[in-house]
Amino acid sequence: MLSARWLAVVIVGAYLLASTARAQDPREKDAASRKRLEFMERTVGSFAVKSDQIKNAADLKTAGKPILRYSDPTRGLTDQNVLVDATVWRLGESGRPTALVTLEIYRVTADASILAYEFASLSDARFTLEHKTNDKIAWDATGSALTVKPLEGAPAPAKTGPGRLTQMRQLARRFTVHETVNDQVIECRLLSQPIDRYRSERDEIDDGALFAFANGTNPEIGLTLECGKAGWKYGTLRLSAADVVVKLDGREVAQYAKVDSRQRQGSYTSNQEPIELPK
Repeated sequence: MLSARWLAVVIVGAYLLASTARAQDPREKDAASRKRLEFMERTVGSFAVKSDQIKNAADLKTAGKPILRYSDPTRGLTDQNVLVDATVWRLGESGRPTALVTLEIYRVTADASILAYEFASLSDARFTLEHKTNDKIAWDATGSALTVKPLEGAPAPAKTGPGRLTQMRQLARRFTVHETVNDQVIECRLLSQPIDRYRSERDEIDDGALFAFANGTNPEIGLTLECGKAGWKYGTLRLSAADVVVKLDGREVAQYAKVDSRQRQGSYTSNQEPIELPK
């Protein structure tokens, strides 16, 4: 349940958003949305990824489009700012993603914005990611944030893609996710559509999907469900610096402690930089 303070913030935020929406021409709103997306596309395009252990160049390329786009006017890094726009990108053109990159644009004031970014590796191989012009944005991926385990009690994989997707949705509902933010325990909701779907002969994945558990629309935990000759497997990875607990059939299977967002290496890291958005 929201505290009175947070409820007031949500109500005021919703009122301001509604007032802005009424006053703003829809064409201007669409143009601003396109400019933000173009800014995030340029940011992702400015990442240089290198690895001595990953030999396939396609595994180090960012997909051309985000796998998820979201916003949440009721949430911000503090009470004074607002999460205006955000995207999640996959690193790796096919198969299980090598990594996930999240970019979030927060409006601090009418003239100031912040770009918050998160990096999560899904690969055991080491690689580095650096922004070509901003040396403050850098990441040394030292291992995988994803731990894959057999999923007990799962049926045999269906023979068709649509059938397996139905199974994956049912299997995903066996999981629950809670995070703690400002001493509040929040239940994250499962997004019904997987944000990514893939297969990989190299990794013996006949079918796989990446689901997200979100606080509002903001993804906090990623859940992979994959099938192959050995049946179904699952994996979880953090997409948030907050304290998060994952349960399967009511039993805790993963716990992620709150992390320092200033770190620049590891399987997961996040940070933020002031930015100037195009008008």
